[in-house]
Amino acid sequence: MASQSVQSPSPFASHPEPAPHRDLWPGIAALVAAGLLIAGHILWTRTPDTTKRDAIEEVVSFYGKDSNQALAQTSAPMLLAAGLLFMVFLVALSRLAGNRSHLVLVGGTVFTVFLLVAAIAGNIFAITADASDVFPVRPETALIAILLLDVAYGATIAAMVGAAVLLFAVWRVSRESRAVPGWLGWFGFVVAVLSLGGPFSAWATPLLMALWMLAAGVVLIMNARVAQRDEGQEPAVAPGTP
Repeated sequence: MASQSVQSPSPFASHPEPAPHRDLWPGIAALVAAGLLIAGHILWTRTPDTTKRDAIEEVVSFYGKDSNQALAQTSAPMLLAAGLLFMVFLVALSRLAGNRSHLVLVGGTVFTVFLLVAAIAGNIFAITADASDVFPVRPETALIAILLLDVAYGATIAAMVGAAVLLFAVWRVSRESRAVPGWLGWFGFVVAVLSLGGPFSAWATPLLMALWMLAAGVVLIMNARVAQRDEGQEPAVAPGTP
């Protein structure tokens, strides 16, 4: 006589648990980071053009105003906070990328590091001039400001190259699976192509990257809402089951 036994599931078995909040906070982090990146970058673009013949006079006139020094002190923390919040978003984005997560992580890390470098280099002159009595804004020190502004723009170019790697990887994921919406992948593809324009496009592409982050953050939040709704639904009972 064959005996039948029902095996109870082991408490140590690995079962994927629904995590409705897994994408919620990274999505919120993406929205906040995008807003800070937009505000901080707009403030930074108000700095003088260092390619003109009268760049030294413009730098002295610009940084000699207390209001402009205060703007630099505001812009730097915004960009730094945007970079840190972006890393929270990056973890969730790499999870969606699957087998291309390494490209997303590498590109996102490069973007973050050089974004932080640009935030510091582009604003440290004004912060130092405001905080130190032995560092006046003069034509002699204006040369330092020009150098730092050029370093900041170069770091922005490098940051957008890293962003292009990330966006191209997300575009490929959107073509191969449904983990990323197709429209978001194509949006990122356009931003990635423009990001490869180097010095000709780096003044605008961070703003486009921020808009893409806004869209991706909304997608993550919607994913979290759907997961939370599915978790709240009771499982259907099969007919004849006691």
